[in-house]
Amino acid sequence: MSGAMSTAARRIRRAAPWKLLAPLASIFLLWEGMLALLDERAEPDKHFVSVAAAYIAVGLFAVWRAARGNPYFSTGYRSWLATTPWSIDKPLPFGPIELDWPDAVILAGLMALNAIDPGHESAKILALFFFFHGLALVPSIYAAANHVPAYSALFGLGLMARLWPRPWASALTGAVVYLIVYDGVRLTLARFPRPEDVKAGEQALKFDPETAPCGWPYDRLLREPEQAPGGRYARADGISADSLEKVPRRVFGGTLDYLMWSLLLGWWLSCLGPLLAARDRYSSFLLIIGAGVTVGSLIFRTAIYAGAYLAPITLWGRIRTFRWIIPGYDVVLLAPLAIPLVALATFAGCLKLDAPWQAAAPTAIGATLFVALAMPPGLRRWRLVGRHRMAAGRPAADEAAS
Repeated sequence: MSGAMSTAARRIRRAAPWKLLAPLASIFLLWEGMLALLDERAEPDKHFVSVAAAYIAVGLFAVWRAARGNPYFSTGYRSWLATTPWSIDKPLPFGPIELDWPDAVILAGLMALNAIDPGHESAKILALFFFFHGLALVPSIYAAANHVPAYSALFGLGLMARLWPRPWASALTGAVVYLIVYDGVRLTLARFPRPEDVKAGEQALKFDPETAPCGWPYDRLLREPEQAPGGRYARADGISADSLEKVPRRVFGGTLDYLMWSLLLGWWLSCLGPLLAARDRYSSFLLIIGAGVTVGSLIFRTAIYAGAYLAPITLWGRIRTFRWIIPGYDVVLLAPLAIPLVALATFAGCLKLDAPWQAAAPTAIGATLFVALAMPPGLRRWRLVGRHRMAAGRPAADEAAS
């Protein structure tokens, strides 16, 4: 019996970052004790420090628990595990990724601690844990090309934020999101090890001719894209032309990914906006975000396509030769022109269909991002066959020296 108790205590000690949780719990208890001494516990606004300490503790525990024992959060662990005969049917050496009974015990303790607050809502503790736990696991799922559970989880997390004023509904949604995330984790581990996981740490230090920089202008031309996990080819869209030598060549994303990113942006704005801004300031919040996305997209798109790729002739040369339009080069100007037009047209179209402005604005912002990311020509096609002049770039060695 004593052996079982010591084993259980040891598992609980290893199941949480106690060096982080203990100070936060102390802050919670000290603040609540001070309010009790001052006889001010009945005033809800006075508990903001203890509530913040409890919520931060839950968030830290959720993220720490997602990273603990997950080979995709530790390069050394992943490289070592790839050299072993481990498979999905065997337990992970450093503990399971899925939640276990010690996690339930610690969550129950955090809920009991939060219950000291007279206005406590225990469901918010569960909702916060599921939210940050799922959010921390999504990147590793997406990186392994399990995009369906990753996108599903992100939409579910947005719904959790939307339901935050109804804590139990948010917590139940979080439980469903956890099941989706756990399925994505299982799919990710079932494909382990991937080719890039097999590469050991010391092998990664060796010279790799496929990724070694060749200097200007060869790095600007790009090599053949590497094959992304799941059989898709990585696209070069989104790589900055100004310092290509510093940018990884494997940039994932296709038209479907751009569509999902845009939908997620609009969805999260509609879910988080009412929580981040007061009702009477929500319109200003959306206006600021919309202007930021539009201006940022214009600058980003123009800098990537035209920053280091100049027109074949100057403006004065166009005037003198009557070549006012050069289709092979001016095609890159269509996207900057379309970005604000699409934003305005989408917003006006939604209002024309009697959609509320609270839905029209996030939709227009998402459409703006999609046009900026997906409108042709693709960056690789533009660099290889576009009618442009490549501007000279600084060699990587010179940049490193400076």
